[in-house]
Amino acid sequence: MMFFLEKKDLPELLRRASAFFEIIAPVLVNEEPQLVSWRGEDLALRAPNPLLPPTRLFLPPRETLFTYLQESGLYTFQVPQVKERLIVGVRPCDLRALSLLDRIMLSEPADELYSKRRRSTAIIALNCTEPSEGCFCAQMGAGPEADEGFDLLLTDLGDQYLLETGSPEGIMLTRVSEELLESGTDAERVLMRKMDLMREIRDRIMNARPWLSHDRMRSRLREINWKSLSKECISCGGCSFVCPTCHCFTIADLGLPDGERIRCADSCILSGFHRMASGANPKANPEDRLLSWYMEKLEYMLSRAGISGCVGCGRCGRVCFSGLHKTDLFR
Repeated sequence: MMFFLEKKDLPELLRRASAFFEIIAPVLVNEEPQLVSWRGEDLALRAPNPLLPPTRLFLPPRETLFTYLQESGLYTFQVPQVKERLIVGVRPCDLRALSLLDRIMLSEPADELYSKRRRSTAIIALNCTEPSEGCFCAQMGAGPEADEGFDLLLTDLGDQYLLETGSPEGIMLTRVSEELLESGTDAERVLMRKMDLMREIRDRIMNARPWLSHDRMRSRLREINWKSLSKECISCGGCSFVCPTCHCFTIADLGLPDGERIRCADSCILSGFHRMASGANPKANPEDRLLSWYMEKLEYMLSRAGISGCVGCGRCGRVCFSGLHKTDLFR
């Protein structure tokens, strides 16, 4: 189903949806877009993609897996409750990343908390009509247009959004705001306009880095001088912590006899990630860890899940203290 929605009416649609969901949307916090619990603030849908990706709402940087209480030698456990949520403004690159994580985290045995959050979350996606300078989603086949993984999809057409449904939940969301929506009278003309717009954006992204492709990156992996490059990389792990597909973690139990089991994001870039209980570290050299990070993105995830671990969002280049934009390595 396809509708038109005046931009000024989007907040009202979200207010009505808040009767069913907690609304998570991008707003400006200290002049930077962040995904936060929305309380009617101005939406930052035209701002750059938030630095912390929406996948971190499913795999938080730190979370409690369960709490435990000991009484008379017996333990009882409590798992956190999961809210019904609606995430607004998810870009196509992040949808692709979420699809990758689904294939990994929901394969047997499925991750329980991740699975609960996925079942309890609806998504309003946003086609990317204003890509940032560092974006290369088109080269990775992850954008700028979404084709699946959303409940509702918005495309900015100027004064209006083109709104398309992608699931029964999306249809339900349109029914609670029917008077705000205008049915498309000439579907073929509207879709042609959308296709022309997406083609223009895709060409703009491709022309910014014409040398780049997934196959090109894979073929260059073993040609790059990783030892020299590792002298520039400071092994901070920042690229992992903002990457929408990174999902490494560490687990710890805090408190005895009562306490909680927590899960925290981790990174194979960090020096202690591969260290074993014996003290041996098979990747003690930073160049080995740097190569491992790229191999995970471009080969290992592809072989495990059938999707590249890089979706071209450009976040890694935005946070790198050494100024290493990942795409420049493959020029």
